[in-house]
Amino acid sequence: MRKYALVLAVSVALAVSGGIGLSSRSDPPSAEPIAADLRITPGDGRNLTAVIDRLEETLRRVPDDHLTWATLALAYVEQVRVNGDVALYDEAEEAVDRSLEIQPDDNVAALTATSALHGVKHEFRDALASADAALEIDPFHPTALVLRVDALTELGRYADQLAALRTADRRQPGVPVAVRFAYAYELRGDLPRATAILRRSATSATGGDRAHVLTLLADLERRRGRTTEAGRLLGVVRRIDPGYLPALISRARLATATGRLGRAARLWDRVVARADHPEHHVELGEIYAATGRHRLAHQQLDPLEEYATELDSVSLGRELDVALFMADHADPEVGLAAARAEWDSRKGIPAADALGWTLHRTGQSRAGLRFARIATRLGTPDAGFWIHRGLIEASLGLAGPARRHLAYALRLDPGISPAQRQRAARVLDRLT
Repeated sequence: MRKYALVLAVSVALAVSGGIGLSSRSDPPSAEPIAADLRITPGDGRNLTAVIDRLEETLRRVPDDHLTWATLALAYVEQVRVNGDVALYDEAEEAVDRSLEIQPDDNVAALTATSALHGVKHEFRDALASADAALEIDPFHPTALVLRVDALTELGRYADQLAALRTADRRQPGVPVAVRFAYAYELRGDLPRATAILRRSATSATGGDRAHVLTLLADLERRRGRTTEAGRLLGVVRRIDPGYLPALISRARLATATGRLGRAARLWDRVVARADHPEHHVELGEIYAATGRHRLAHQQLDPLEEYATELDSVSLGRELDVALFMADHADPEVGLAAARAEWDSRKGIPAADALGWTLHRTGQSRAGLRFARIATRLGTPDAGFWIHRGLIEASLGLAGPARRHLAYALRLDPGISPAQRQRAARVLDRLT
């Protein structure tokens, strides 16, 4: 199984991104413009094979185009997100180095690609520094503006996140900024406002951007319990782009949310066939287990344990879903070490949730509750976060808060793991 890393690990559904190219206001016009007409969309899940082929072909004809080298680096980074092939990291780094070799000074495109590369490797402080360096050269660079927002989000600097969003909105308003504003409000529990932003954005978006925005909107509607509307939106996305992977993932979660677990298993099976990410195997295996297909569940989950034990803590920390899987099903100490490593690199709420839960699973529930409270401090309506907090509180005898938080969690997104919901429901029954 190939290693992988995702920048925004809250969940695919919570992930936000925007599409922008790397052309900069500071870059001089190229004698043979190539990259300027290509569009790379950080984090949107589109397969960039054709784009990469085109960029590579271009560079065979024009090998000294620093902008195309930088654009190719960003395309490699985005392809890692889609197919998990981390061998592309090396190619991305080589492309950035080549761009800087050609244009060593004021190369805002290469600095921006460097920021994206650091981000996908969960080196968020370096990602922020590179984005800032790019913005010192070109304060209006659209990619650098949103990558700065992403880095601040992952670092848990939420006040700075909003300030950076306002700056980006003044300088480069559009879909990339809008979807990040929606995510910022979603993090803070304001789903109606997040939904309204995406609906407005969808009215002006076209093509791939529209598929991206509508998929995010479908996820939000599912979390709000509006599953019929979520299905309608995903139907629109299928007409725009039948092969759009994030929409396939969203359809799988919608099937789970509506109790069609057989269909959910079939959809997750298709997801795994296209994107061999460990977190997808976790979701498919748990669906198989929930439907009593234990042999198939073991086929998905057993290799994960071997895979996880081969990783060092830092690498496993980039895959929090697998770290949580280890904490729940295999070796909690391995999960805890990974969660600690990830907490060292970023202070966002997903890392806090993972650390809190793995502390609890290793018998340190009092310490775990501190981080569970950090994970829920913004009021983010993520069912998993609130289930973890409620279960930790129940283990500490805090019956009132546990009842309140578990009941709240079970009113949230029904598209999460059936096993997780069942465990929360059992504990809630005992408390009432």
